[in-house]
This record gives sequence, structure tokens and C-alpha cells, in this order.
Amino acid sequence: MTRCQLWHHRSREHVRVFNFVAEAYKHRKNPNDPNDKSLKVKPIVGCEFYVVEDRTRKQFTKDQKDRRYHQLLIAKNEIGYKNLSKLCSLGYMEGYYSKWSRIDKSLLLKYHEGLIATSCCLGAMVPQAILKEDEATAEKEFKWWLDLFGEDYYIELQRHNLPEQEKVNKLLLEFAVKYGVKIIASNDSHYVEQQDSNAHDILLCVNTGELQRTPISSDEEDGKGFRFGFPNDQFYFKTQSEMGQLFADLPQAIDNTNEIVSKVELLDLKKTFYCLIFKCPVPLKIKMITWNTRIWGPKSGIRS
Repeated sequence: MTRCQLWHHRSREHVRVFNFVAEAYKHRKNPNDPNDKSLKVKPIVGCEFYVVEDRTRKQFTKDQKDRRYHQLLIAKNEIGYKNLSKLCSLGYMEGYYSKWSRIDKSLLLKYHEGLIATSCCLGAMVPQAILKEDEATAEKEFKWWLDLFGEDYYIELQRHNLPEQEKVNKLLLEFAVKYGVKIIASNDSHYVEQQDSNAHDILLCVNTGELQRTPISSDEEDGKGFRFGFPNDQFYFKTQSEMGQLFADLPQAIDNTNEIVSKVELLDLKKTFYCLIFKCPVPLKIKMITWNTRIWGPKSGIRS
């Protein structure tokens, strides 16, 4: 494997991103040559956001739910990384609701430069329009993303042996031909080995306080009587050989992933950070604490 892409839901793992990139820089192809910047594994940084109609809306009902759609964005260069960071921050500062940080299209219109986008997974806007709306609505949604990102927009195909994916992939392939958009293959990976599927499902039950015998929801909004889970054991980290077999009929979907890799510039995250000093008009009781983790760097901090 010559590249690895890391992204997180809800954008709260910035420290892991720094560690991820820093670790990659420790493994150069030619460590004795200071001028050779090539790495054994190229780090690709991104985030899978929750996109909503209006990030500022914070009141919902059973009939008008908070509809959240998945969206993958990849930092192509330093500008893209800065915009990715802005979207992450604003998702929390302005869009946070319940336990989700959320962005909307108005933010994407403002901070899309330097980012690569895909049609994403079944939970994204275009696939959901295909599944729940008519073809014209789905095509209109697809065009919005294509017009915004242009050549940096890719049709993402996944194959986890789900009938919904077959329906979505069929129309996406038609869009690819009609609009000349390149397709890429991906696999939604939530655990490493296929045999880890049951252990992962148990972990989800522990996390959500559910029983494993409770029926798994087919939709994120199925509600009472169902639980969150995955429908089969295909959500593991597949090998290059397995992905090649899975997309044997669409080899360009594998090849086109290399185009994204070549577009992405190596990020230099070794920057100096400054702490703002301000005068507080109200006396605060300060308690010293120690962070027992090396990833933050300093061994002490303060909190009020």
C-alpha cells in the first residue's frame, strides 16, 4: 500500500490527523537524502461531514426531523486543508445539534476551494435522492455538486452486497457517462478483518445501550424498536486484490483512485501555534490538570 486516506465523522479528531501525517513523514523512501520528500505511504487527509439543509436550525419534531447527509471532502492542498478545518470548526460553532456537528451548502459555497468531493456513500445527498426521490431530483442534486467542484468531483461506487447500492450505482454510472465524471471504487471500512464483524456489532450495542437481538435499522431514522448496526460482514478493510475482484467489471474505478492520489499535495502540518492572551474582567478559579498523553505535547494545562 503506497497511500492511506484518513477521515472521521463529525470532524473531532484533529489530533489524530496531526499524528497520522507526522508518522508518515517518519517513513521516507530515502531517509538519508534531506532533499527527497517522497514517502513510503502518502497521507491523505479528509473528513466525512454531516450536511443539513440549515445548520442554524436547532428545533425539530417527529414529522420534521433533523435530516443529516454524509459527505466526504478531501484536502487537495494547504488551502483545502484550511477550508477543511474551517468547515470542521464552523460545524461545531454554528451547526452543533444534539451530538452532531453539521454544515450546510452555504458553507460549502464559501469554503470549497482546494477540496475534492465524491458522491459518497448511501447516506449522502445524491444516493438518498436516488433512493427516495425521482430521477430528475437526483440528477439536479448531482449537478449541484458537479457544478461546485468540477473536475474535483468524483462518482464513488461501493459494493457491500446491498440491493440499495445496486440501485444507486446503476444510476450513478449513467450520470458518469452523461456528464463525463470519473468513477472511483471505495469500501466502507469499520473494522479490520472480516471475522471482526460480530465483535464490532457487540461494541455498537454497548455504545448505544441496545441488545444484539434487536433488529438492525435499515435507515438511520427508523427509530424505536430498531438499533444501529450493519447489515452484513462486508464492512472490513479489504485488500487490493479483493477490491480488484469486486470491481473486475469496472477496472477504471480502481485506476481512477490514483488520480486523486496524484492531485493531493503533501501537507506540512509543522506549524507554530500561538495562545492568545486576554484580560478577564471576572476572577476565575484555576485548577491545574495533567494530560496523560503525549499527543498534545505539553504535559500540563488549565481549565476553569
